[in-house]
Amino acid sequence: MKRSSQVSVSKIIQLMKKIPIFDAFTSEDRAQMAEHAQIYIANTDEAIIERDAKDNCFYILLSGEARVLLRQKDVSPLATIEPGDMFGEIGFALGTPRSTWVLANQLSALLRVDHKLLDALDHALKGKVKDQIILKMANTISALNSR
Repeated sequence: MKRSSQVSVSKIIQLMKKIPIFDAFTSEDRAQMAEHAQIYIANTDEAIIERDAKDNCFYILLSGEARVLLRQKDVSPLATIEPGDMFGEIGFALGTPRSTWVLANQLSALLRVDHKLLDALDHALKGKVKDQIILKMANTISALNSR
């Protein structure tokens, strides 16, 4: 997976406007985040997250599609990730090794969020990002409990 330096701040802001996670963000919030954003491009079948790897980031899929697998060679995915979905937040929050593989189903653009990015944001915006992580984790727990 490669970092793209060819995506302009205005294009990142435009993409963020289409993602529900950023609905609670003001135009200024999105602009501040886009200034420090790292956009990555994953090719078809390329690993975005590798099981057992330790990483300090999570991702928001901006375009494309990805699949979640327990083992890299599995045929049936555990889940499909679509634009707007956040993933990898548990490893980010807890500092634990990744529990699954995430592979791109097609050419995909991702916003990578790490501690460096969060540290560059003002306190209020950092809180909004953390609120979105908490909301995502709570929804995941709720979905698991209802099964």
